[in-house]
Amino acid sequence: MQIRIRVAAPLLFALLVLASSRALNHMDQPLALLLIVPGYIVQAWLFEAHRALRGTGYVVTMVGVSALVWTLILLGLWAVTAKVARVARLKP
Repeated sequence: MQIRIRVAAPLLFALLVLASSRALNHMDQPLALLLIVPGYIVQAWLFEAHRALRGTGYVVTMVGVSALVWTLILLGLWAVTAKVARVARLKP
């Protein structure tokens, strides 16, 4: 079974946006905090640079950045795994 990255990437991003938006309301749990950390770091940097967003901008930044970072990490791991599997299949 072959999954195309053009189909998988938007679906994975949408799933991670949903998960990150749920995690934003449950930051007292370790797994939720781990999921939202990339967005939290960007928001902290914006705060230190005196460009912090409030209200909806805060939520969009936290959720969007977190989903984007985790999507790129997971797609990178997927690509490396596929390449290793392809090389392992070619060796006799």
